[in-house]
Amino acid sequence: MNSALLYLGSIMLVGIALFHGVMGQKILISPLLRQRAGMMDETMPRTMIQFGWQVGTVLTLLAALYLFLVASGDTGGSMTMIFAIGLAFVGMGLANALLTRLKHPGGFLLTATGLVILTSLYI
Repeated sequence: MNSALLYLGSIMLVGIALFHGVMGQKILISPLLRQRAGMMDETMPRTMIQFGWQVGTVLTLLAALYLFLVASGDTGGSMTMIFAIGLAFVGMGLANALLTRLKHPGGFLLTATGLVILTSLYI
């Protein structure tokens, strides 16, 4: 495993998570929560939308932490787990690119990050 690429992948994931958490909240979630029609007028659905959005942020940070710990030698790295993380981000990036018809930066960023993580296993 290439520690430098694992560190890079970890840093990229932190950037993605912070962008997702802060900008997604500002651009997507907050305007959605300002709506008061139908179920958006009820507390529980509004809370679950907010919660669900930020769960993605936390899970991305956990993946970043794992890659950082492996790169720094603080834990033994599972090639299967690193492969799964890389493949998951490539898959999410390609899905984002297709679903948004390349109009959202997430497709490129997620795919590139996944490829860096996958490449760390082979260089």
